[in-house]
Amino acid sequence: MILQIVGYKNSGKTTLMTHAVKSLKAAGHSVVTVKHHGHIGEEIVLPERQVDHMRHFEAGADQSIVQGHDYVESIERNRYSTLEDLLAECVTIAHSVILVEGYKEALYPKVIVYRDEAELLALQQLYNVQYAIQRTIDGFDYKQFDAWLTQWIKES
Repeated sequence: MILQIVGYKNSGKTTLMTHAVKSLKAAGHSVVTVKHHGHIGEEIVLPERQVDHMRHFEAGADQSIVQGHDYVESIERNRYSTLEDLLAECVTIAHSVILVEGYKEALYPKVIVYRDEAELLALQQLYNVQYAIQRTIDGFDYKQFDAWLTQWIKES
């Protein structure tokens, strides 16, 4: 089951994603997150080039994986043209709730995060909007969001 959290830059998407992950984990769900780094002119920051697996990658490896005691990290060149391709190829944990931050134009169910009525009006034009939550000066109404998310999970 896939749920997108979308909104404009600095609207609170990551804050809401973090809260959703904690809530879903507390309820016993397996959770996978995908983040679209859509900031034009900026690239994601890779690990230091001096570490061994990054030296492999810099030498031309198409993918470099490092396994530690508690974590596995994989770096690969972007060959995914769509969110659907990325999910099909990269999500390896079955029966998970997949939370996607961004990718406004994708077709999955969406929660829209907005600050004002102008943002709400614009974001409501997106496909498959299921829920809208406003970030106010006081933050989010997590209680109402949690109730909605629990119901959405049950119905999906």
